Amino acid sequence: MRTRVLGWCAFWLQAAWLICSSWANVKSAFAGISEGISPIGRVHFLFVNEETGAIRDCGWSPNLVVTTGKNHIADQLAGRQQAQMSHMAIGTGTTTPVAANTALETELDRNALDSRTQGTGADANKVTYICTWPAGDGTGAITEAAIFNSASAGQMLCRSVFAVKNKEAGESMVQTWILTVSA
Repeated sequence: MRTRVLGWCAFWLQAAWLICSSWANVKSAFAGISEGISPIGRVHFLFVNEETGAIRDCGWSPNLVVTTGKNHIADQLAGRQQAQMSHMAIGTGTTTPVAANTALETELDRNALDSRTQGTGADANKVTYICTWPAGDGTGAITEAAIFNSASAGQMLCRSVFAVKNKEAGESMVQTWILTVSA
């Protein structure tokens, strides 16, 4: 037993010596301990008059990646067979997003994504989701939006609350959501 304990002590002393043998190794060891993955996102709204093609309004809004969204990212990294994000939803809720959110406060409409793409090169840590609400769909005073992995219920990835964006019956709305996973 004593030999086994001494063996483990020698192992850990040798490991500590190797790590501390250079300042670069020490910095690298501590960077690995403190490094974390932080997903952040923002959503862009574009409102277009269907008759004239004129842009009425556009702008960006920040979001919160909620706990179920972070869990979904971890599940994807682990190779679990969980459904990919597939829908965006809009609503009329105004409560500030919190990590525990799993649904919109007051969902108005939900549509399937037009596309979901991962960036390349320096942007490989970004995923862009695009969804369109055509004229007559999702009409109203929109104040919240989210991304889900199902046509109803499902796991929420992120949620955004913003100043009222009025979607009129004769216009389309395109939401472009960019999620960046960074350290």
